[in-house]
Amino acid sequence: MNYNQKAFIIGMIGDFLLQVIVHFHPKGDFAGLKSYFKIHGRFESLLIAGGMMYFFGILFDLLKQPKIFLNLSIYAAIIDVLFRHFRLFPSLDGYYNALTYLESIIWAIIPANLPLFFKF
Repeated sequence: MNYNQKAFIIGMIGDFLLQVIVHFHPKGDFAGLKSYFKIHGRFESLLIAGGMMYFFGILFDLLKQPKIFLNLSIYAAIIDVLFRHFRLFPSLDGYYNALTYLESIIWAIIPANLPLFFKF
């Protein structure tokens, strides 16, 4: 299984886990994601997360750079800042309002690199 296929699966699993966390969070929300899940629904958000991870992998392929931790981390940070700054996904406004730039960048770097560590 290649990086992009693993990224798709990891994106869906990560989204599912976030849905569970938001549902059981004591304040009824986690990182401003309650409104995101309300807008997109459970299944649609799974497909969005997996699809975005897959799409970002394809975009990275166009850069023709090796998929190593440093390269993927820089790429994820840039994508996150662009998404925040240009509001490319307005339904994520709650998320970006709840987190600082550094926090959202860290949360972008983690899933971008997870496919490197899984051998399925």
